[in-house]
Amino acid sequence: MKKILLSALAIATLAVTPTMAEDVAITAQKLPQEAQKFLNTHFVQNKVVSAMHDRDISDNDYTVILDDGTKIEFDASGKWESVKNHNGKIPAGVVPTAIQGYVAEHYPSIGIEKIERKRYGYEVELTNDLDMKFSSSGKFIGLDD
Repeated sequence: MKKILLSALAIATLAVTPTMAEDVAITAQKLPQEAQKFLNTHFVQNKVVSAMHDRDISDNDYTVILDDGTKIEFDASGKWESVKNHNGKIPAGVVPTAIQGYVAEHYPSIGIEKIERKRYGYEVELTNDLDMKFSSSGKFIGLDD
């Protein structure tokens, strides 16, 4: 009887746990100030078509979709974590100068589709699906698998 009770309790806990995560649609004005400043600096010509506040036990972040298809993820304080645009049209001010220079020198006809902050620095995906790693200072580290 004890095993059945514990099993039922475990199943009930697992069934309830996913509901603790909550994605809430918000307006751009409800984004953290740093995220609003980022959008107004680098994407002033674009409109926000979707803004979500993703809240769960271990994370609290924001996802924004712009009218040109750009997807931007922000952490809880509004600092950008990743910027993705399938057309390779990420504004130059988002990508550190050293990374822009490296890509322009080695892949002059290829655009940057995604840039993501990582612990070690940045991960950059080009429009030809090549993934590269850069240090926080923008120095090329290598290709990503």
